[in-house]
Amino acid sequence: MRAIASYILKGMLQAILSASVPAVLSLSAPFMLKLLLIYFSGIVVALITLRMGPRQGFTVLFVSVIATVLAAQFMGLNNASGLDLWNTIYLWVLVWLGASVLQTSRSLVLMLEVVGLMGMLTILAFFVLVDNPIQTNMKLLQPIGVVLNHPDSGMNPTEVTTMINSAAKLLAGSVVTYTVLGVMICVFVARSWQAKLFNPGGFREEFITMRFGQKMGFLAIGLIVALTFSGALGQQISLMLMNISMVLGLLFVVAGLSVTHGLVALRENKGFWLVGIYALLIILSKIMAPFLMTLALSDIWADYRSRFRKN
Repeated sequence: MRAIASYILKGMLQAILSASVPAVLSLSAPFMLKLLLIYFSGIVVALITLRMGPRQGFTVLFVSVIATVLAAQFMGLNNASGLDLWNTIYLWVLVWLGASVLQTSRSLVLMLEVVGLMGMLTILAFFVLVDNPIQTNMKLLQPIGVVLNHPDSGMNPTEVTTMINSAAKLLAGSVVTYTVLGVMICVFVARSWQAKLFNPGGFREEFITMRFGQKMGFLAIGLIVALTFSGALGQQISLMLMNISMVLGLLFVVAGLSVTHGLVALRENKGFWLVGIYALLIILSKIMAPFLMTLALSDIWADYRSRFRKN
């Protein structure tokens, strides 16, 4: 990875090629490879922004977007692929924004807050500007419904309809949350590459000391209270809050992982504990995710790392 990062940072030509070529190749790649190529382009944008500044990072972003859009036009992509392309561009823009915030503020927390806020505002705009968000989502999910209604799928039409209806209610939040997660991955990887080249151990120290402020804590508590009484607010607002809560929940899961990393750093056999935590997060995600959110939320006032360090 050090060699790849060094090549990217040799100059703007190398950076533009490193971002643009994978971006164009992602258009015709199978899903997993497509995801890796999109993320790699995002990492390049973030790395250039972190090291050379937002202006140079925007140049790499702009050229990559133009190259990808022109390639998509040449290939004649259908509407579904076009929507996927615009979501990819949205991810790269958020990567550039997040890396710009981190480059100027040197604060991982502020970067997460800005990226998360942009994600939540996107969901808010969708529910406010679209006349019938759920109906729109159901139209987007129709191709999946056609596949599931095939006799070989093993599902009857009633089950398919129920599944599509449920998915439509949370589609906006799911898409934006996964996009925000992709942004975090790109910026975190870029930051770790930068640290390996110029500040060994710097990213680890940034991550294990990351902690949200009280404003984020009150925002989370306010959203929890609003969701509790969302039935009285109407279906539209209730669904909007549920979708927004998915993005906010992701931010607090990441913050909770920071707390656990910080606490594990105070113990022996760190690798063993971290492997166990991530294994539990994968196997028991429905239990671990709320636990990490609660841990991060309470840490705002309890500051567990400082408490245990003193002891």
